[in-house]
Formats: sequence, C-alpha cells, structure tokens
Amino acid sequence: MTVLCLWALGATAAGVKAGGQKTLVDSCGFFPQLSPDGQWLLYSPTEATSLQLKNLSTGAVTTVASVGYPGFDAIFGVDGKVYYITQERKKNGLVYRTAHCYDPATGKSQVVLKAQHGRVQAINAANGVVINGERQVYHSNSQVGAYAYTRGDILYLVDAGGVTRALKPVKDSNGYLWASLSPDGTRVLFEAASRGLFVCDLNGRVIAELDQYLMPCWYNNDYIIAMSNAGNVRTSGSRIWLLSVDGETVKPISPKEDRAVQPMAAAGKVVYTILYSGEVKQLELDVAPAAPSPVATGKARVVKVKDPVSRKDVPRVFINPGHSGHDSDDRHIPTWVIGANDTLHYYESNSNLTKALALEEILNNKGYETALSRRTNNTEDDLDLFEIVSLAANSGADVFFSIHSNATGIDKRINFPLGLFRGWDGQPVVDGSLKLSQAVMKHLYANQATVWTHNERSRGDWSFYDWGYKVGLGVLRFNKLPGFLSEGSFHDYLPERERLLNDSYCWLEAWNQSLGFDEYFGRKGKFKNGVLAGTVRWSDKERTDDDQRLFGEDQLKPVNGALLRLYTGRGVLARIFTLDNLDNGVFVFTNLPKDKYKLELYYGNEDLYETTKVKTKKNGSVYKNLKLKTDQKPKKKKSRR
Repeated sequence: MTVLCLWALGATAAGVKAGGQKTLVDSCGFFPQLSPDGQWLLYSPTEATSLQLKNLSTGAVTTVASVGYPGFDAIFGVDGKVYYITQERKKNGLVYRTAHCYDPATGKSQVVLKAQHGRVQAINAANGVVINGERQVYHSNSQVGAYAYTRGDILYLVDAGGVTRALKPVKDSNGYLWASLSPDGTRVLFEAASRGLFVCDLNGRVIAELDQYLMPCWYNNDYIIAMSNAGNVRTSGSRIWLLSVDGETVKPISPKEDRAVQPMAAAGKVVYTILYSGEVKQLELDVAPAAPSPVATGKARVVKVKDPVSRKDVPRVFINPGHSGHDSDDRHIPTWVIGANDTLHYYESNSNLTKALALEEILNNKGYETALSRRTNNTEDDLDLFEIVSLAANSGADVFFSIHSNATGIDKRINFPLGLFRGWDGQPVVDGSLKLSQAVMKHLYANQATVWTHNERSRGDWSFYDWGYKVGLGVLRFNKLPGFLSEGSFHDYLPERERLLNDSYCWLEAWNQSLGFDEYFGRKGKFKNGVLAGTVRWSDKERTDDDQRLFGEDQLKPVNGALLRLYTGRGVLARIFTLDNLDNGVFVFTNLPKDKYKLELYYGNEDLYETTKVKTKKNGSVYKNLKLKTDQKPKKKKSRR
C-alpha cells in the first residue's frame, strides 16, 4: 500500500503550464463539467435549479433544463452528449427521478429512463454511458463496457459482460463515493467517507491510499485530481490537488487565495469552482492527458434490475447526526450534576448520535428505509459538509434530516424547537422542505416532558443567519433533497441539558421526530403502538441555580432515582422504569399497545406514593408529569408486586 503524505509536496515537476489558467464563468457555475473535447462547459447555479451549457468557442450559453432540479448530477458522455437527472416529489412525499439526454448538436432533450424511486445516477463507462437506477438501468449503446459505482458502503464493479460484483475494500467507512475506472480500465478510484481516497484493483485489493481528499477523478492513468477535505485538519483550506498514484506527487494546483472546490478533468484541462461566488476557472497541466475513450456503436437499451435494492417504494430518510469526535466544533459544556455528585461533560455530538440511532430504529420498525452519515463518534466521523451532502444524494433518499441542538451563545437562556431549511422564510429552495420542517417541529413542540419558553419555529437559513447573501448552512448547501436541520432544543438552558444527558429523553425526541415524518409522508395510521412519557419533580423544592433564569416547572427540582411501574387495565405488570440520578426526572415507556394503564410511582424504600390512570394512543405520545412533596406520606396499601 502506498500512503501519500504532505511532505511529498512538489516532489516532481508536474504542475500548471505557464499561462495555462483562465476564467470560464464569472459567477454561479457550480459542479462544472468539461466535454471530452474540451469545447463545452456544463454547470449549475448553487441551488441546482437549472443546467447551463456554454460553448467555449463562441461564449454562447444555453439552458439545457430548468425544471426538477437538473443541476449537480449532470455529466458529459464519451459521445459528447449531456446526461442529467430531474426529480419530482409526489403527493405522498416520495421522490421519483427521471434521466434525460441532451444533444448539443441538435439542442434537443429526450427521456432515456422513466421516473423511478431511489437513486438514479449517470456514469461514464469504458465505451458509453450508463444511467444506473435501482429498478431500471439505461445503456447508451449495446457495448458500454465496464464501469464502477457506489451505493451506501458498497463499491460495485460491472465488467464488460454485465457481471456485477459488490466489494467492501475499506473497513469502517461511513460510505463510498465518486467511484471511477482508470482510463485503461485496470484500477478503481473511490473515496471512503471518514477514511480518505483509495485506489484498488479489479478484485477490490487496495493498492494506494491517498489521504483525505474529496471528489476525485482520473487525469490520466497515473495522476488524480481531487479537492481538499475541509473536515480534516491535514488538508486545511479549499484547494485543488494533483496526486500521483505512486505517491511521488502531492501538489496543490489551484491558487491559495481561491476557495477551490468541485474539480473535474477532461481533454488535458482541469476546471473547478470558487466556493461562494461560483466563478469557474480552468487550468492546463504540463502532464500528458489520457487518450480519448472509444465510443461504441449500437442501439441504446433499458435493462430491468433483477434484484432491486428495495422492492417497495417506501419512504427513505437520510439522517445526519451533527458534529462528531468531541472536537472544537462540538460544543462542550461541563455540568455539575447534584444527583451524580460529579461534573458530567455534555457534548452535542453525543446526544445527536443517540437521537439518530434511535430514529433509525424507530423508522425501520415503521417500515421506512434509512441511511446515516455516521454511526460512531470519532474525529474521523466529522465529515466535510460536501461529503455529507454527497452521501445523502448517493443514498437515493426522499428527504435529508440533520439532527442538532442549539445554544444562544449569550447569557439569555431560552428553549424551543427550531427547524432551518435552505432558502428565505416561507420560501424553501427545495419543494417540501418547509412542509417537512413544520411537521417535525409541531411534534417536537408537543413534548410535555420539557419546558418550552417559546413556540416552535421553521425558518429559512438565508433569513435566519446574516453570514452573507444566500450563504446559509453549509450542510444544506448543494443539497437538492427536501430537508432541513433540526435544532431540537437549546442545550445551554441547564434543565434541558440535564434532560439531554438522559438517553431515554433523546429517544423521546427521536420518537416525536418520527411522528413528523409520518405526517409528512401520510403514514400516521401505519404504526399501532405509542409512548407514555413525563417527568417527576418535587412540588415544594425549588432549584437554586443562580447562573440563569428558569421557566415554569423547571423552577422545581427533579426527583432522582424514583421507580415507576406500569400495569395494564387487567392488572398485569407491563413495564418498570427507574429514574436516573442526572437531575432531570424523565421517564419514557416505549412501544406501548393502545390500552388503559395504571401508572404507580415509588420512592425511597419502594413505598407507593402516587397512582394515576392513563390511556395510550396509537402511534402517538401521552404525557404524565408527576410531583412529590417532601413530607408526603406513602400510601398504606401496597401495590401488587
């Protein structure tokens, strides 16, 4: 294995030709793609709302498509035609994707693959183009040759005879992206999220490890073009790099002052975008390019997938647990917990991941399909935001959901659910984002096991933040899925932080998130069981925290260590829950069939203090907040054991 290191910078003479740099587009030119002959440039505005084609000889610009978010996924085929994907959100919330082919010679588009649910991706094969869907696949000719693609944590290799192999060349990856065959067809380049770039042979054996870079493509059989991974300190900043497979060259080729992203190489040239402005620049290298790929002839065809990824069109949710690794961007707050008699360390990444894993399990039990950007909490899992967006697109999801909690950053403490979508207030860039945010926020706000200081809100990130015109949240930038970022509550409000230290409370937030998804997708009646939750507080003991204002019931001290028993209407013991000692008093009974129950509260030497009747809901939440008095006497009659 060859591992490339930064000490190899400038180890060879390979680099940019003198005078070989120029600007092709002044603004709004994201995900640029050069035609095989270098005469045409394809690009999109930052929101993927249209697809533009520029003739580099005449300067004329043509709009290829402007409906269905056609940007970001488009490619030039080896035949010089443009292949692109559009999407449509149905009334049931599912997203269906259609593949098109545009011929610059005639200026006409045609549908080459009808709408289907799940991932649809345009791929350059050895001798043609493949539009890879989960149900049907389009071949631009009868002999497209070999190709590679990724989905989730699997690298797929398809040989010239159409035989597919599923490989996992790298362990402990968060998913694979950007797979492509070398021009000579002997090696595969790909990115393993959280692990870096790799090259493997056709048997999946890793032959080169290229460190932390993103969006790689072959320049020729020996050199690779890639962009910096801003989520990793080893390649700080945003630049375009020239990497040799043998490890002798690791060289930045874009100017340091450019925030360069989204590289692509063709015809001996490299194009890339300036991150915020969308200015497209082109470089010419003093390295011989790959020979042009042959173009096979023969009739195009559509092939039905024998074993589809999903046999049913069910909702698919991509879940992004925000932050990771207890690093500088993970808002650490040490908290003195009276019940634990110790300082506990709150990290937002911990509760984000706990919620995400719980949401995955809940949604799967409800018949959804899910994918996660991370499952562990290490520095390596703190992915580049562009990497997260790409994983979401690669999953074929219907919606994107980023889980966070919030903080005011000032002495004023508040607590409410906040949903942030891409766009202006009331004007989401992607259709469905506002509807989804409102549905989830409504169900989060219905949680009575907390104390809210304000009503729930759904805001556009362009309106909410003053970071610059249409800058907004990085994790939503370049994301054309309906989706939003959930600030489920405020973790710098002390009582809420103590609740977030409780895994059951995090599970409760995930459950309420799932109810929002049920509403968005019209699946409210699909799940039979419900949840009973609440808190136990002292009615005559006030908190003495003097570092912030407390609201409502949070002015009362929570009870630690109490025991709750839940009996069915027939007197059968159904569940037992013991409160933790983390000063939150939270209890949650999950997955309860709709029924009448008796809830009994025990404290001290398991003396019975309270008995209350509750009736649970089908696929809903019921809350019971209980109180104890310091001089309250236990009931004489003991409950059934």
